[in-house]
Amino acid sequence: MKWVKVWIIDLLVMCLLGMTGASSLDDINELKVALLDTGPIGDHGYTYESHIDAVKMAKKLAYVNLSERENAAGPNASRIMREYAENGYRVIFCHGEEFEDALREVAPDFPETIFLLGDNIYAKWLPANAGSYYVEINEVLYLMGMVAGKMTKSNKIAFINSVPQAETAIYTDAFARGVAYVNPKARVYMSWIGSWHDPDKEKQAALSLINNGCDIITHTTDSDSVGNAAEETGAYYLSFGSDTARFFPHVFLTGMVWNWEPIMIDIVEAVHNGTWASHPKHEWWYGLAKGAVKLAPFSDLVPSEVRKLVEARQRAIAQGEVTIFPDISDEDLQTMYYLEPNVVGELPVS
Repeated sequence: MKWVKVWIIDLLVMCLLGMTGASSLDDINELKVALLDTGPIGDHGYTYESHIDAVKMAKKLAYVNLSERENAAGPNASRIMREYAENGYRVIFCHGEEFEDALREVAPDFPETIFLLGDNIYAKWLPANAGSYYVEINEVLYLMGMVAGKMTKSNKIAFINSVPQAETAIYTDAFARGVAYVNPKARVYMSWIGSWHDPDKEKQAALSLINNGCDIITHTTDSDSVGNAAEETGAYYLSFGSDTARFFPHVFLTGMVWNWEPIMIDIVEAVHNGTWASHPKHEWWYGLAKGAVKLAPFSDLVPSEVRKLVEARQRAIAQGEVTIFPDISDEDLQTMYYLEPNVVGELPVS
């Protein structure tokens, strides 16, 4: 009769699960998630932080089976996406604008797979089983500009920019507004690289601006080259993407740090719980208030009065008391292409 008892117990468990919507079974169902990187994990920037945060997400969500592919953008992107979808991956994070064309091509062929594009493609068309996620960093760049404006002695601040487009122009402007708020005399000298990751060009541009009198430098590119140029010359450095104080101890002030973990967790949970389709426009836009971007800890080089000033402004921003671009919608920001009056540089024809 032992088998009868076991059968009865199993039947009771199944009945209980039926009354609760089988949520217990859902909790243990594996969800295969892929992260496709545009560049190398070792960039200590955009890709590095997405790698770190995806791993954190997978540890917090026990049902996630995570796979990652470095340098997945380019001519093989479509093939890589198809391979993951064919192998049962339900969520594919395409971490960068470089994946947009491949996503539009592949996603319609796999309606059961959710494709997420890491880009600010507000109001652009995507397939029904695709969405976008984006971390708004303007607020932290503004705070970095305040640090630079207070600490420059030459009133010449270098800004190494990546790809000419509305997004990076607005990054420059947010930084420049922070500079102007504390130091109207300072100027931001901007130089375009033309790509997100080109260590040689980044370093050459950085050294050129430093040699022309810039005593503080930052960037929107992904390598450590700008920090290396600063460390070699003694110019103060504001990092972009990661907290790299350990690499540049003599010049590091603070910087912008991506934190993709909250947004990745919310997206994956929405897919797992079956609520993804109801999310507005399938777009996730997070910022300072949701912890998706952070200001790196100040180094000892930053005077206490500067820290207090910036921290007070940061609280005001997080509480909604200060807006970097007042009266400008998110949609408009993603198409604006101009430079603030205190920026020295040119915008290529878009």
